[in-house]
Amino acid sequence: MNPLRRKITFGFGLCLAAAAAIAAAPVRNGLVLYFPTVDLPVRDASGAKNNATASSLMVSNSPSLVSMQQTHQLTYCAWIKPNSVAAFFPDLISKGGNKPGGAFGGYEITLDTSADHDLVFESGNFDAYTGGGLINNNLGQWIHVAFTIDTVAQTVQFYVNGQAVGTSIETGSFSDVNFDLTNNLYIGSRDPAADPNRCNFDGQMRQVMLFNRALSADEVQTIFTKTALKPKPPITK
Repeated sequence: MNPLRRKITFGFGLCLAAAAAIAAAPVRNGLVLYFPTVDLPVRDASGAKNNATASSLMVSNSPSLVSMQQTHQLTYCAWIKPNSVAAFFPDLISKGGNKPGGAFGGYEITLDTSADHDLVFESGNFDAYTGGGLINNNLGQWIHVAFTIDTVAQTVQFYVNGQAVGTSIETGSFSDVNFDLTNNLYIGSRDPAADPNRCNFDGQMRQVMLFNRALSADEVQTIFTKTALKPKPPITK
């Protein structure tokens, strides 16, 4: 095949795949990012078959990734399967955080090693968290995590497996949240410009979604139900 034609065909295939993924999303209104998987195979071109799997992604900043500054709302959803929770705070998603300077603001969701705060959201001075026993007690299992915030209505909520869980504000106020940072977006790894007291997520991710609006509890439940990972059928001889 002509190299130019192959490149055009490959690019067209990627466009079709992206369009199919968006069409398959159970909730589309306000959707600005959707990765059905984050674990991508990387083939060793040497022929020695030392293949790898990329378990994190970097997304260049774009207007849609800061559109939450106009809507004053954000929702994050993902299926995660954590192998461990390190001593530092593993980032599920990071675009800025709580470090004064160039990364003060944006949005960041981390896991926590302490027994009483399993999930944490930070944006500048604003810090919201859940109770314990949600993630750390279920390592090695697929867990659906969702987070919504509306800074005008002053509501913030974490969800685990489609159900709202206790969510508290530790520091700051809703007026401290600033989504308008030019930082790139990192999924499964820390923003290099953010707080150094962070580390990469250790595990697998599926069905990562980001919205520029706060989804309702019913919409979160719909995403949880319709994106649930189906167990593989048993192998029959």
